[in-house]
Amino acid sequence: MDWSITGLATCLAIAVFAWWRSRSPAGYYDGDVYGMTPAAHRRYVAIELSLALLFATTLVARVEWLAVWLLAAAVLVGVFYLTSFFRGWSEE
Repeated sequence: MDWSITGLATCLAIAVFAWWRSRSPAGYYDGDVYGMTPAAHRRYVAIELSLALLFATTLVARVEWLAVWLLAAAVLVGVFYLTSFFRGWSEE
């Protein structure tokens, strides 16, 4: 149950952040270098909401072994998404 709740919270947090970024202007690295357009952010929202739905399903069905694997996938997708902003945060 803990894995499902953790995954659900993680996916929803990243989805909200991606939705917020899709509505705000792009920075240099995420917009120009990495090509993170508003459509790309919305794709990540859709992916994260799909994963959140799967986590809710594992929570209801009490399938914890599947939640562990889904959490690994969600973390991987989250890392791919969030690293598109890290270069812009560092100093040159």
